[in-house]
Amino acid sequence: MTSGAPGEVLYAAAFDGFQDEWELYNEERIAEITDGVLRLTNNTVNNGSYSVTNSRFNDFDLTVDARAVAGPLDNGYGVVFRLKDRQNYYTFMTSSDGYYQVARVVDGNITELSTFNVDSSIVNQGISTVNRLRVVARGNQFQFYINGEQVQVCIPNNPDAQSTYFMDSCIDGQMLDTLTDDAIAQGQIGVVVQTFSESGVTVEFDNLVVLGS
Repeated sequence: MTSGAPGEVLYAAAFDGFQDEWELYNEERIAEITDGVLRLTNNTVNNGSYSVTNSRFNDFDLTVDARAVAGPLDNGYGVVFRLKDRQNYYTFMTSSDGYYQVARVVDGNITELSTFNVDSSIVNQGISTVNRLRVVARGNQFQFYINGEQVQVCIPNNPDAQSTYFMDSCIDGQMLDTLTDDAIAQGQIGVVVQTFSESGVTVEFDNLVVLGS
């Protein structure tokens, strides 16, 4: 388990190497380190894929630059964290059309902790634009940032309910600065892409830094 004092650099990758430190593959879904970036491509409709580091973290402060370079605006890309295994992890994603989401997968079951319907002018929209994403995890509390600004999450009052955001309102829930969730205590960190009705999403990730929190 990798840990350290707040602000201490625990891990950093500029992707000018690091071939043996990341999960790489080349099928319908591709994860490759090339041209100084970690590039993920997903050619399957309505599907998510990720690449993670070998190290495991509990508390951390992670930032990464992400840029969609191909595919539809209706996409998802961002950070996967506290990945225990392929059936248990969290994701924080934004999209090229200006939305963001926080989700949890436990025993293979996906729960939107904060729905993808939440939009924000903070997100740099369009293909080939860079968004800097940040996730801060301390115990069972999580905070999320896009381009240096903290974003709120739409958390349902019923912990077993799906997050619902409509007409600029968090339905049967609250917009909060901090997500509290204790389902997964530690795991690997990495990056993720998501397709919806169209495939062919390609996203490049760079300048990933993990600090102690």
